[in-house]
Amino acid sequence: MSQHLSPENQAYIDDQVAGGVYTSCEEAIDAGIALLRKRNELVAQLKESRRQLDEGELVEYDDQTLAARFDELKAKAASRSQM
Repeated sequence: MSQHLSPENQAYIDDQVAGGVYTSCEEAIDAGIALLRKRNELVAQLKESRRQLDEGELVEYDDQTLAARFDELKAKAASRSQM
C-alpha cells in the first residue's frame, strides 16, 4: 500500500532519517503509528476511568490500605516472574 505524506511531514521524516534517529522512512512511520496506537490506548483508559468515577466505582486508599495493595501487586509480579 502506497502512502503520500504532506511535504512538511516528508521533510521532517527525511531529517529524522538523515540525523540517524531512524534508519528508514518506513521505520519512522512505524514509530509514529506505534505512538498513535499508544495514545488511543491511553485515551480509552482515561475514558474508562472517567466512567468509573462517574458511576462511583472509586476505591479510596489510606496509607495502610495502599501499602497492602502494593504488597499484593508485588507478590503477584513475583509469582509471574517464577513461571
